Amino acid sequence: MSIMADKSVVSDWDFSRESRCFNCGKEVSQQIKITPNDIIVTCSNCGAERHYIIRSFLVAEKKEDFELSNRKRKYDVWRFKKMTRCANCLNDAEQEIVIDEHVGTVVCPVCNFTRIYRFSVFSRPDVKK
Repeated sequence: MSIMADKSVVSDWDFSRESRCFNCGKEVSQQIKITPNDIIVTCSNCGAERHYIIRSFLVAEKKEDFELSNRKRKYDVWRFKKMTRCANCLNDAEQEIVIDEHVGTVVCPVCNFTRIYRFSVFSRPDVKK
């Protein structure tokens, strides 16, 4: 089965999630921006940023085609859902999102269209003064 994503549906996502900041250590809202090229997480307390630069993009035909890496992790694994239109089947559904510092996935529960992102991470601590 060939999967072709509708690139016109792919857009930037902005949202927040409560989590421990890698820089100040406080459990506060982390602002998350996902674009087609990177993911930026910014602490609402200290302004520190974590940048995930996308190095490759793969498409799996089934959800089972992907598993989280077993590498040692410096940051927490984030699991959450976002209601949006699938770039493959064009249905509105809660896309399942998983992000660690090595890889991220976005999975459509309707058609199992799975975007797999592998990326490099860099941080900018203490952005606010």
